[in-house]
Amino acid sequence: MNSTSRWMAGLLLALATTVAFAHEGHDHGAMASTAAAQPQRAQLATTAAFDKAGRLWVTWAEGPHVVVASSDDFGKTLSRPQRVNPQPEPIYTDGENRPKVIASPDGALYVSWSRPLDEPYTGFVRFSRSLDGGKTWSAPVTVHHDRQPITHRFDSIAVDSAGRIFVTWIDKRDLLRAQAAKQPYDGAAAYYTVSTDRGATFAPERKVIDQTCECCRIALAPDADGHMVALWRNVFAGQIRDHALTTLPVALSADRAPLAIARATFSEWRVDACPHHGPALAITADGVRHMAWFSVMNDKPGLFYSRLSADGKPIGGAWAFAGSAQAGAQASHPALLATDSALWLAWKQFSDDRMQILLRKSTDGGAHWTAPASVANTNGGNDHPQLLARDGHVFLSWRTQSEGYRLIDVTSAVTANATLEASQ
Repeated sequence: MNSTSRWMAGLLLALATTVAFAHEGHDHGAMASTAAAQPQRAQLATTAAFDKAGRLWVTWAEGPHVVVASSDDFGKTLSRPQRVNPQPEPIYTDGENRPKVIASPDGALYVSWSRPLDEPYTGFVRFSRSLDGGKTWSAPVTVHHDRQPITHRFDSIAVDSAGRIFVTWIDKRDLLRAQAAKQPYDGAAAYYTVSTDRGATFAPERKVIDQTCECCRIALAPDADGHMVALWRNVFAGQIRDHALTTLPVALSADRAPLAIARATFSEWRVDACPHHGPALAITADGVRHMAWFSVMNDKPGLFYSRLSADGKPIGGAWAFAGSAQAGAQASHPALLATDSALWLAWKQFSDDRMQILLRKSTDGGAHWTAPASVANTNGGNDHPQLLARDGHVFLSWRTQSEGYRLIDVTSAVTANATLEASQ
């Protein structure tokens, strides 16, 4: 088996662990999903957040509606789902492209999603807000000013400490321009917009960079100074699909100079395709950027962890945190969380005919990590893991076909005297 066959086999094995979803296609011919996903599968693609008062909010799609539900008992019971979009519309519901809910420090709630259009791989990024604690939701709006029937999808949303809303997405307007001019263009582009008035309006969008991966989510995280940082899978020269990172300015119209982009990972994975596998990002108080990501390194697919300093310099090398090469090939979709006292790293791993969620913890800024601890498992379809924090506790948010929605307190899953492993 040649190197191309080996990485493809590993990639397919990793993607096969995400059996909950019909993966969206990209322009290199991956499997395509339809706008009308099966309701049972659509409900697996779930996002959750704690609001300012500590209430849990959960969002997913039920047919042509984005719905939200709340919980005051840590997910044991959910309120009756409330429709965010009263008028039905198609909704992307695969693992990398799903409805999302976030809570602002000022108490507002925001939901975003991508709406498919008639042509394959096209979409608009949609947004709704609640300023009354989830009682009512605004009529959905499209956040970008460009309304061409092209790719605007794989949205990510985050809010900074000042309450400003950042929305990023994958966009193909520049690919169309290049094609019209008969110029080469790899991948897509990343764009973003900002709202400084609690979602009442959004500034005209700004391009982050050309030539990004077409179907991988963009990770967003605020740093200690309140700046929003974005991490995405980029297309470097020679179809190298490593990651890049930048800080997103709040003022989009004042300065259109190119953003300062730093290369963030160095696996040198050469592949003319999109793995549907976006990175995870967490930033600690010292400004260090902590990253977890899927890649193929030295012909071996797996999950990796690495760090960048606040000024963009690598700290050590990449660490394959999911175990052996065989196990790592079956590991996917990592989640990262930074709390005041620790870093938390969770991921999916298929083992013994069951999907498990494994967890590691670091209390020294990512230099050493505890051995993996299994915190949940299922034998059916399942969503990607999400980590949440509230009142000094860390929770796994996870939905499975067999068990439904679960919020699991994993704070004590790793013991204080657990064996540590160096990340370098």
